[in-house]
Amino acid sequence: MLIKDVSLLHSGQLVSGRDILIEEGRIARVGRGLKDESGDEAIDGHGKLAIPGLINCHTHLAMTLLRGYADDMELMPWLQEKIWPLEARLTEEDIRWGVKLGCLEQIRHGITCYNDMYYHPDTTAQATREMGLRAFISGVVFDMKPELLGQVEPFIRRWKSDPLITPAVGPHAAYTCSEETLLKAKEIADRHNCMIHIHLSETRSEVDGFLLSKGMSPVEYLDSLGLLGPRLAAVHCVWLSPEDCFLLAERGANAVTCPVSNLKLTSGIAPLNVMLQAGVNVCLGTDGASSNNNLNLFQEMKVGAITQKNAYHTPAAFTADQIWGMATENARQAFRLDLGLHQGALADLSLIDLKKPWLCPQSNMVSHLVYSMSGGVDSTIVNGKVLMNGGIIPGEKEILERAQERFLHLTS
Repeated sequence: MLIKDVSLLHSGQLVSGRDILIEEGRIARVGRGLKDESGDEAIDGHGKLAIPGLINCHTHLAMTLLRGYADDMELMPWLQEKIWPLEARLTEEDIRWGVKLGCLEQIRHGITCYNDMYYHPDTTAQATREMGLRAFISGVVFDMKPELLGQVEPFIRRWKSDPLITPAVGPHAAYTCSEETLLKAKEIADRHNCMIHIHLSETRSEVDGFLLSKGMSPVEYLDSLGLLGPRLAAVHCVWLSPEDCFLLAERGANAVTCPVSNLKLTSGIAPLNVMLQAGVNVCLGTDGASSNNNLNLFQEMKVGAITQKNAYHTPAAFTADQIWGMATENARQAFRLDLGLHQGALADLSLIDLKKPWLCPQSNMVSHLVYSMSGGVDSTIVNGKVLMNGGIIPGEKEILERAQERFLHLTS
């Protein structure tokens, strides 16, 4: 596959007239005047910007089916009164079409890989593979459903050699998993060299509860169990002390912030500047569409940057370059993926139509991507396969219809 005459970002500046040659799922060359011997029709990149595929570092993709179902509630009542009772009724068929709907939305936003935690991980993995996206998938683990822990290792064995699906371990949170459960989850992750995906310090009440019951913060508690490390994706991290931030950095753990969901549920604003200054690798996620309500990382970038400016009472507190780095380089580092527009990288990328009013004038493209982006992802490619071209995704109509049917069946 050859992408002809496309623009790239180089040190934040727009560079035009480049070709990208893709072979066997990887970028073979980037340059001028490249030739493709495969005989495939070239993709016209003129007037478009190629960016590496974005990674949604935390979501519950099947919950796309619950978008708009239970809005304007605080976190625990939202979970206990609305979400958990409805989730108890979810079938694998519901999961399948909720995941496909979520994949459809992510493809439209230039997301080529996502990190998921939810029920029925095999169904999630199969639906994701059918859609062509890359994903890190973990089945959620709670003490209230002890059978889920026993399903983790068989799931990992079934999927660990898949080219697109990377199995992970997903203990829900320190407040929903006992010490024994957390240690068993860590043991499984260590045995298979898997990522651990967990919610951490999301609300003030969670942190206060740990300080009262254990005399330590949730971060310190996980560290006492040996869970903090480079394979940990710690999600939310809203209520962190400076000591927590330095501890995460010292252990090489990855923090995933979900600004829109945290604001919508009034969980708070994560101390991103403190984390970055401490040296924490901070990434971006959307959370599920039932608490966001979309899967748009460009929106997360803008909201994340703006809320930080207000939290620290200065426009200089957080820059477009910083948030763009969190969405790109930091995410690749967290999930150990060789992504980027360079020779040998995985061929996961998207093309953005530069002929949009919100991207004009072409003065500061990183700023535009963070603060101005209102759509315009033209094409999305994963593992060298075109999933969307010219805004067209094969099978979109059926996915929308089936997702609507599943929602009506679930809530009737």
